[in-house]
Amino acid sequence: MSGPLSIERRTNRRLPIRVLVEYESTEDFLFDYTANISIGGMFIRTNEPLEMGTRFRMRFRLPDRKKLIETYAVVRWVVSPADPGMMEPGMGVQFDDLAPKDFRDVQELIGQWEEGQD
Repeated sequence: MSGPLSIERRTNRRLPIRVLVEYESTEDFLFDYTANISIGGMFIRTNEPLEMGTRFRMRFRLPDRKKLIETYAVVRWVVSPADPGMMEPGMGVQFDDLAPKDFRDVQELIGQWEEGQD
């Protein structure tokens, strides 16, 4: 694992949920699934992670929500397929320019999940 954001430095709770994500690379649109989502971002499982620092456009739909969320994200850390260790290959991304309504929807989903865990 490489990158400035270690697991210990995370400030937001992560919801272990699988959501299909469509995102842009320099050449094409790609489709992968998340391993988890937080209010600040998500971890996308992929054997072809984008480079750290890459800003890209993405879209996804939260469970039980009809509206598609479209936003930008920045790659903050990468787990290489060549050296996954204890984690699956992929990339941790931070939302960049998430609309206020979409932020509230993510926040509500995480809150509902946390209530169910008590």
